[in-house]
Amino acid sequence: MTLVLRYAVRSDVGLLREGNEDSAYAGPRLLAVADGMGGHAAGEVASSLTIASMAKLDSEPPGGDMLAELSSAVAAANARLQEMIIANPAVEGMGTTLTALFWSDGHAAVCHIGDSRGYLLREGELYQITHDHTLVQSLVDEGRISAEDVSTHPQRSLLLRALDGRSVAEPDLSVHDGQAGDRYLLCSDGLSGVVSDETLRETLATIEDPEAVTRQLIELALHGGGPDNITCIVADVVDTATSRVPSTGTPVMAGAAANVSDPRLSTDGTAPGSPFGGIDDHLENHFGDHYDDHRQPSLTMPHSMTAVDDLDPASMPLAPASENGTGLRAAPSRRSHRGQPKRAVRAGRRRWPIVTTSLVVLLAVIIGGGYIAWRWSQDQYYVAADSKGEVVIYRGINQRIAGISLSRPYQQTAIPLAQVPSNYQQTVKATITASSLSEAQRIVANVRAAVTTCQHQYAALQAWVSEQSSYQAEVALAKRLKKPVNGIPKPGPQPPKAGPMCPPSTAFGIPANAVVPAATGHS
Repeated sequence: MTLVLRYAVRSDVGLLREGNEDSAYAGPRLLAVADGMGGHAAGEVASSLTIASMAKLDSEPPGGDMLAELSSAVAAANARLQEMIIANPAVEGMGTTLTALFWSDGHAAVCHIGDSRGYLLREGELYQITHDHTLVQSLVDEGRISAEDVSTHPQRSLLLRALDGRSVAEPDLSVHDGQAGDRYLLCSDGLSGVVSDETLRETLATIEDPEAVTRQLIELALHGGGPDNITCIVADVVDTATSRVPSTGTPVMAGAAANVSDPRLSTDGTAPGSPFGGIDDHLENHFGDHYDDHRQPSLTMPHSMTAVDDLDPASMPLAPASENGTGLRAAPSRRSHRGQPKRAVRAGRRRWPIVTTSLVVLLAVIIGGGYIAWRWSQDQYYVAADSKGEVVIYRGINQRIAGISLSRPYQQTAIPLAQVPSNYQQTVKATITASSLSEAQRIVANVRAAVTTCQHQYAALQAWVSEQSSYQAEVALAKRLKKPVNGIPKPGPQPPKAGPMCPPSTAFGIPANAVVPAATGHS
């Protein structure tokens, strides 16, 4: 029995983002999804560079210790990010999540850092095999909030771990046995944050072809508002001895990693020896001469197959996936380090100066820390609806401390929430975070364009209904006067109805009956 992977990968920019900062790689031995972060600080650079560095694992059969190879590859990717930051200060602040699956001889080694996710569908049950490294997930783990509170928490996007080139990479690593019929899903939070686990399970369980599954998952995320980039890999474990469906042998890249030569990402925009040129070099070394004319990995790149041996690593217990997930392997808790108590000062007269100095220092730290936190919050923006029901760009973070709001309205948009299409309303109500003012303004521009489209569709239909009513009235009058009706100009073809996501016409001040064509008689 030889167990191999049959996979498909797809990435979409979503409805509210201007560019795609997600990257993905899918090959016979490696599946990987990276969700870049940093916006103007080049999140797409971090995800592309990480995927390029991890791709080398797919070039040769794994050695004896799959976890060691994964860990080494992640450390190398983090080192590449550090080199990039040193060589090009313009990308300071970038980072990326990473969820990767390393396949060998029917065994899956999983590496995870951040909030992208890995799932396993086995015998109709969906299991989350990764654990989110987010603030809200830590609050859920500690019992401070419920899983239902995660989707509306103002800090739901705050990561506790990521690859950023500035800190030591600390991925979760685990190995478990694969079975024929298993189906893996690796995805960015643009999918898992919008589509429920139950919908994921039903979609994965009912659609057979991996390519069709990825298309459907992207559509579901877009239908849910598409507030972020959406990337997913679906991989089936097939037994070559019994399956009539061939395995996949073509390495595929998606998202930002598919564009490996972006001149914007070099130090000066044109230098051939720029740090980002290393991505091209790395992929060139990995795929060798197996590129097609469009700089994509060749469809005919050869890969060898390895038969299953008697390797039997300790399998890990499976737990059904929840909305936020408990993976096959829980993240280890960190030990607290408590300082040792200082010895008491013998001379009582010395205590008051020490206490006073300590209080002054403590007060300075609190004030200074508060000021730094306040300054940081003023560099944050989000889009939400105000109490009047209008879409507004806020400056700060959507949170209150001691009854004091940490945000304030920054820019009015004059867009009534009632006019916002339903696929945008949900995300606006839950607030849409933005990494900069320009990104918040781009989000508002997308919402405004959707509102304008609905308004124009209703206005066009109202005008046509009015013309049709006038035409029918003139025809009826001509018939009563026994005059010819051929000379009466007919209205043009009926314009299309407003899209299913558009709110009712009354939201735009147009009565519902004004967009309903009157019944036509025989002329």
